[in-house]
Amino acid sequence: MEFQEIAVLIIFVATYLLIAFHKTPLFEIKRPYVAAGGALLMILAGTISLTDAFDAINYELIFLLIGMMCMVAGLEHAGFFTKVTDILLERSTDRFRLMLLIMLSSAILSAVALNDAVVLMFTPIVIKCCRKLNVNPIPFLVGTMMSANIGSIATAVGNPQNAFIVTISGMDFITYSLYSLPIAVVCLAIAIILVWSYYRNKLDAVEITEMDEQDRSVERKPLMAMIIVLVATFIAFALSGYLDYELYQVALVSGGISLLIISLSDVHDIPWAVKRVDWGTVLFFIGLFVIIGAASKTGLIDEISNLFPGFRDGEIPDVLSLSVFSAVLSNLVSNVPAVMLISEMMPVSDNMLWITLAASSTLAGNTTLIGSAANMIVAERSEKYGVRFDFLKFMIIGVIVTVCTVAISDVMILLMFN
Repeated sequence: MEFQEIAVLIIFVATYLLIAFHKTPLFEIKRPYVAAGGALLMILAGTISLTDAFDAINYELIFLLIGMMCMVAGLEHAGFFTKVTDILLERSTDRFRLMLLIMLSSAILSAVALNDAVVLMFTPIVIKCCRKLNVNPIPFLVGTMMSANIGSIATAVGNPQNAFIVTISGMDFITYSLYSLPIAVVCLAIAIILVWSYYRNKLDAVEITEMDEQDRSVERKPLMAMIIVLVATFIAFALSGYLDYELYQVALVSGGISLLIISLSDVHDIPWAVKRVDWGTVLFFIGLFVIIGAASKTGLIDEISNLFPGFRDGEIPDVLSLSVFSAVLSNLVSNVPAVMLISEMMPVSDNMLWITLAASSTLAGNTTLIGSAANMIVAERSEKYGVRFDFLKFMIIGVIVTVCTVAISDVMILLMFN
């Protein structure tokens, strides 16, 4: 092996190991810094030129994420999530109703906005509702993250991996949703039944740290304006395939209008809105694009592909092998880097396989607390209020939900495409 091949192998393996085990008793490294560091080492080692590194970045996806995050910031600023809290508190008259409303709300919101941003806002809402009903928040937070993951399957902007798949597969917004929405609906119903059945006798109240966060006040005119932006954005997404414009263009316009609405309310809140954008996720994607670009350029991706049945030269993976492979890999390194790696190994442009990859990698995120970014956000945000998850206990219900939903999604995909 030449120096560049050895260097790219070492950097690639080290980066993915650190992404998988970024948090240990001895140290914790933020995943965006791991990806950015790996990308920088690839460039310094000469495995990819600076020009090729810039070319490897999928700017459409980056702009789509930034635009959607700005829109979510606009919704938060206008008091949209405060309004959701009020509705849940008014209508959650018993424990099952609370579970049902939380999981439905989390899923629906995650379909229309990035699920990571939704659970960030939704976690304190759930804990507040649990305090009112004097119940253990863990089951309801588990329902939150699982339904957010499942609901995010429904649209191309539900989570980062969906957005990535749509930008490189050539599918338009409507085509993707026609296949993925039914999967999300059926899997959500299964998850509600399983989560409630597992936790219904484990709802005794636990102590919750006093919440000192102040909800943003609901501002009627900005809220109505942001709801119009939200609806108009999804109409524009739906029409993008027919009017020949890109999803990222819609997202950037929506994000810009959202920032304008914030500035009209209070121009001094613009820095606050910019901070609400998850720049760590943006950096994470940029780093991964460069790393995978270098690995592809030097032939490492081809070598990895030959290790797995269905991905070798001349072979085409089937739905089962692809879903199992993506589910396992997603739980080793999280679903975003798993999807980006597998996408480079996909031998054909086939909507059935792309939908399988989107569904299985997202559903697999429910297996463990590190299976998806949404899970980690809920777990870390909950600790602020003294609510802590047990990794193994979560994994029990996680495996049950994942196995059932992935199996159902595979069957549905086979029926839809055959």
